[in-house]
Amino acid sequence: MEKNETKPNPSPKSADRKKRLRRLYLKTLSITLCVFILLGAAAYGGFLYLIGDMKRTEIDESTLSANEELKEEFEEEKIVNLAFFGVDSPTNQGRSDAILVVSADIREGEVKMVSIARDTYVAVPGYGNTKITHAYAYGGAELAIQTLNENFGLDITDYVTVNFDQLADVIDAFGGIDLEVTEEERYQINAYLREGEPLRESGMVHLNGPQAVSYSRIRKIGGDDARTERQRKVLTCLFEKAQEISPLQYPVMVKNFAPLVETSLTNQEILEIGAIGLKSPLSLEQDAFPNDYIEHGGQYIGELWYYVYDLEQASDMLREFLYNDVPFSEYGVTEETPSDTQQQTAPEGTA
Repeated sequence: MEKNETKPNPSPKSADRKKRLRRLYLKTLSITLCVFILLGAAAYGGFLYLIGDMKRTEIDESTLSANEELKEEFEEEKIVNLAFFGVDSPTNQGRSDAILVVSADIREGEVKMVSIARDTYVAVPGYGNTKITHAYAYGGAELAIQTLNENFGLDITDYVTVNFDQLADVIDAFGGIDLEVTEEERYQINAYLREGEPLRESGMVHLNGPQAVSYSRIRKIGGDDARTERQRKVLTCLFEKAQEISPLQYPVMVKNFAPLVETSLTNQEILEIGAIGLKSPLSLEQDAFPNDYIEHGGQYIGELWYYVYDLEQASDMLREFLYNDVPFSEYGVTEETPSDTQQQTAPEGTA
């Protein structure tokens, strides 16, 4: 006959101890979760405070003509394309003197920047063929984005606008920038300078905010392509400066810069794109249209001077660069020597 084995009942003290441990565990877990939630709420509240002075706008995405096929094909990629406009009007309603496509690869920590010459000949919806710079004056950021999407096959749905005068404050906040400046450029910097001390020397010099903005405005040396190159140099210097500052300075910088920016980005999108700054190392690649790898010409159409090039080819080059990391220099274009017409620069004083 087998004996029935019975487990001894736990003592009242043992059962009470287990209950106390369970309650302590649940209490500790609850407190920890509450702390994380409160910290998250506080961090987000701080973020909202920092960007509180930023000018926010809403745009109707149904009017932007974003390339849906491009969106669908690269849906899994964490690549965000934005339009960046630099305007020269206190109300941000003038022509966009700087036009850039800025692409942020959030997963890889890469930023690509492509400037579009303001004199590029394009079709502006509702206004016919004219300079791309006019789109912003005709219909603000919304029409300017639609013009970029329709002419360059892009999928842009958001933008950032900075006024050139405000950009001077940003540059000064970073302590200025160092650039190689020719004597001819120094003369033009002083000619365009709106405030502050004139530049006294050429060569490798230190530029304050107004001087750097004046440098980026120069149009009488090298035409519009040289002008966009100078704008990219200024922005590249700022990009490098931003990586040099201590993370402890970020909140102050964000708070100071917020009033200078107008954007359609939501808070969540700003946080997501801003996270790319935590990647190390963070890379920046840049190029421009027109360039040496696409056939282009400068010519008068009517009374105005334009840059004219194959926008379909430019669209394909952009797609390969932004999504497949193919630089313009490796794109399969002809290597024919540009004609004299293609090499000409814009005459002084063209609109």
